[in-house]
Parts: sequence; C-alpha cells; structure tokens
Amino acid sequence: MPKLSFSGTTDVEKTEAPIDVTNASPFRPHRQESDQFTKAIFIGLGIVLFVFLGSMIAVLLMQAPKL
Repeated sequence: MPKLSFSGTTDVEKTEAPIDVTNASPFRPHRQESDQFTKAIFIGLGIVLFVFLGSMIAVLLMQAPKL
C-alpha cells in the first residue's frame, strides 16, 4: 500500500472561516423605538373612551322634570 503524504492539517483546518449567520434573517429587525403615530392613536382612543364614559354617567344621573 503506498504511503500518503501527510501535510499536518485536517480538512476542518483547510476550510474557510465559518459564515456569521446571526444577522442572516430575511425579516426586518424589530425596532425598539416607539412609533409616535401609534402612541397618538392610543392617547386619542383613551380620551374618547373617557368622554364616552363621562357621558354615560351623565345620562344615568339625569332625572325627568316633575310635572
């Protein structure tokens, strides 16, 4: 059997550096910044809900005038 030359390296050592796949997602990264438009919508909905509840309480407290 012929002797093979030994270079001292293995196949693993000959390969290129591993590919960094930590940022390989096809999706957009989720931003931690708050969306100002969404925040304004929620504040507006809160005000509308507060006014609605106030008007319902006012309607429940109304009394018919005495004749």
